[in-house]
Amino acid sequence: MADINVLLTVDTDTINSGNLDTTVVITDDHSGDGPSTPGNSSTFDINATAGQTVGFSIVSKNGTTGTSLNYFTFESGTSDLFSELPSADNDWIGTVNSNVPSPETEQFSITFKVAGNSGSPFTLDPELKAGQG
Repeated sequence: MADINVLLTVDTDTINSGNLDTTVVITDDHSGDGPSTPGNSSTFDINATAGQTVGFSIVSKNGTTGTSLNYFTFESGTSDLFSELPSADNDWIGTVNSNVPSPETEQFSITFKVAGNSGSPFTLDPELKAGQG
């Protein structure tokens, strides 16, 4: 298990590319981080310190529809906050570089799939802040 665990909860019954702001909620178990406005990943910040691991997982709100993380992409910022972006190869866990000057912010996108949804995959763009702890 990671130091900080981020969970995407997806309303798979109603999601489409035009309503991500009302169908996805991002939360984590890190003290001081609040939940996002549903789906508004721009309001969700992950506050981590150097060396911490950040893990990502996804579930469906109804508990039955299949969901899966697809890939992470660097968008803007330092480009090296994570020593390696979370991926299936590292169990969706990234480690915050120990040599990143703080505070630093990095935007990245998370692409995920919803089983049986023709509009899938979908993409969100939260921020990671290092050195904020």
